[in-house]
Amino acid sequence: MHLKPDAELRILACVHTSDNVPAMINLLDLTCPTRESPNVVYVLHLIELMARNSPVFIAHHNHESSTATTKSFEKIIPFYQYEGNNWGLVTVNAFTVITPRKLMHEDICTMALDKQTSFIILPFHRKWSIDGSLEEENNVVRNLNCTVLDQAPCSVGILIDRGRRQKPMKPSSSSSCSIGMLFLGGKDDREALMLAKRMARDPQVKLTVTRLIAYQDCSNVVDWDTVLDTEMLKDVKQNNGVLGNGYDITYVEEVLHCGSQTIKLVRSIANDYDLMIVGRHYGVESVLLAGLSEWSEFPELGIVGDLFASMDLNSRVSVLVVQQQIV
Repeated sequence: MHLKPDAELRILACVHTSDNVPAMINLLDLTCPTRESPNVVYVLHLIELMARNSPVFIAHHNHESSTATTKSFEKIIPFYQYEGNNWGLVTVNAFTVITPRKLMHEDICTMALDKQTSFIILPFHRKWSIDGSLEEENNVVRNLNCTVLDQAPCSVGILIDRGRRQKPMKPSSSSSCSIGMLFLGGKDDREALMLAKRMARDPQVKLTVTRLIAYQDCSNVVDWDTVLDTEMLKDVKQNNGVLGNGYDITYVEEVLHCGSQTIKLVRSIANDYDLMIVGRHYGVESVLLAGLSEWSEFPELGIVGDLFASMDLNSRVSVLVVQQQIV
């Protein structure tokens, strides 16, 4: 695993507009930093360079801003507030880069490498309004996301924010946050599950891990991916081990026959959670996904992630699609 449950989590959070900020901070809040395993967050505000101006790199040291960077700094301030609300548990370092679109992926990957981050978070290129309707689509951001997925030196998550603004995902002492994770198997799902386990350390978080099993795969045939999947799920099934007793984790197995049943399952559970976490790729080609790739609109999300981003899905759930570092 590249993400470790009880180690410092170094995150590169990328934002383009102020609309990306609330969902990004909500997600960071859910990563449950502790003094033993704190968060170090590098915020990178990306601005496309226009005309023939020279690229600019700004490090927002000591929370200072200037007239030239005021608009950028306004997008950074909430991250410093997040740091203040988690003093001693979170460290925030913020930067702005003004660069040509064709070089943005290099800025992201270089910073991830220089700062030795273990996770890059990218906002999805679609923007939903507060009523759940599609408001905007930015293909520049989409192309950037695809390139980063191909070249990133660490794990990557694409955050889909479907306009759910009524309440923060981060639970308070009097509320809870419900997180769902669909597990089909493979390294991306294992990486996604590792992150979900970290979130489950928060006593106000309720995590449900749903393992999808193909009916015809219920056999004794075992490969290395299956061994790793089983080991990864062991403590989730038992609700103890490295997570410890008392965490609110539910493990469910769903035996399905075909891709259409997978679609029905996604639609049936989408409104049950505040956040869904899924892996991008899967260990083996499964009958559960048969035929679905032909209808997939956004391959960068994987088949299941694409189902959650579909305009046909009547849901406002936020989704995090995780890809483990490509080696």
